[in-house]
Formats: sequence, structure tokens, C-alpha cells
Amino acid sequence: MTKTLAPIPFRYTYDPARPGAHYTLNGVNWMNGGDFAEAALKATLGLPAVKDANTAYDVASDIPELSASVKSSKATLVNKVLGESFAEVKARYFQNVVSTAWVWVSIQNETVISYSMNEAEFDSFMTEWASFDSKRKVIRFKAESLKMLNWLESKVA
Repeated sequence: MTKTLAPIPFRYTYDPARPGAHYTLNGVNWMNGGDFAEAALKATLGLPAVKDANTAYDVASDIPELSASVKSSKATLVNKVLGESFAEVKARYFQNVVSTAWVWVSIQNETVISYSMNEAEFDSFMTEWASFDSKRKVIRFKAESLKMLNWLESKVA
């Protein structure tokens, strides 16, 4: 696992009173925390600061240039029913996913912190920090915490 730090390379507005989507780059289009994390990561890589909410895991990657899927606090692995249990969903996901790399993004003090993982590392991360939502039949990642960040730090090569 590798870790990268970079300042957020653009101006934005954060409005915690706004329901759901708290971030905007232009005052018109609003993003939730996950969308913002992906846009900020892309911008640090010199790519357009956008989040494509329609990227299907089995068709393309969030960042095609890196063949990478991007995740952040409280993310859903995939918004599609792939099975009836954590193990079944995880297995089907890895059978069909296009990405070959995964990036966990944390935004702290105007800094984009990214943890890049291969499949085995992401599998371990998911096992440790995600759970199965039996009602929606999806895997959801836990809210980012100091404990999670310390775990990630302990895995950085």
C-alpha cells in the first residue's frame, strides 16, 4: 500500500447545513463527501475535478488512467445487488470488477490523503472496515475514524 498527500488544488465551498450534498466547486453543482473526495483526488493528479456517479464497476474504473476505483468514508462497494451475503457479494465483485487498483481517499485540513491498494490489500481493507447491509444487500464501508486511519498507516509500505 502506498500513501500520497497533496493539497486540494482548487477553491470550493462547504455548506454543512445543505442536506446530503455539502460541497460545490462552482456554486451550482453540489456533491456529497464521496463525490468531492473523488473530484479532489482527480484534481491532484492533473485530471478534471469531476465525479462520474455513473461509473459501473464492471465496465470502467473511476480513474481509467490508473485503472482505479475510488472509495471514501461510508462508501457503498457497488450500488447493485450481487449476492445474499458479505462473502458472496465480495466474491462476485472481484470476479467482475474492471479496476486493478483501489484508492481510499481522506480529506483532512485542506489535504487529499490517498491510500492506494492492490486487490489483496483492498480485500483485506474491506474485510476489516466494511459490513453487509442485509436490507439493501450491499457492502458498505464504515465511517472514517482515527482507528481506520491508524490501520491504513500501519499497512503503508
